[in-house]
Amino acid sequence: MVEAPLWSALFLGLFLFATGLDELRRPGQWRRMVGEIAASPALQMLTGLVEIGLGIPLYLCNRAAPPDLLATLMMVLGGFMIVEALAITAFTDRLVPFWRWALSSGARGWAFVSLLGGVVLIGIALFRFF
Repeated sequence: MVEAPLWSALFLGLFLFATGLDELRRPGQWRRMVGEIAASPALQMLTGLVEIGLGIPLYLCNRAAPPDLLATLMMVLGGFMIVEALAITAFTDRLVPFWRWALSSGARGWAFVSLLGGVVLIGIALFRFF
């Protein structure tokens, strides 16, 4: 269990990097995704289910790890994912306008934030592995 924060950071970093790269390669992907989620109650439910399904182990595995800054960060991110999953499931109609506003002119900026966050998490994990 000691390695849980490292693996969590590595895989989350890889995911953030990939999603940021996808948005930069094919601009508008995130806006289209939000539009599809807004239009489909099934996708709203699945989005919440997937996020809570990933947030719970992220929270619990890192809670069991020896407390350090990385384990705490991963635990907090897992907790945030759980809360966001519940919000997506219950309040999608309220969240979609916020998502659309955030992506209206700044999707490229958010993509760079995602890339940078991914690189940082990957770097931390690889540094701590070796």
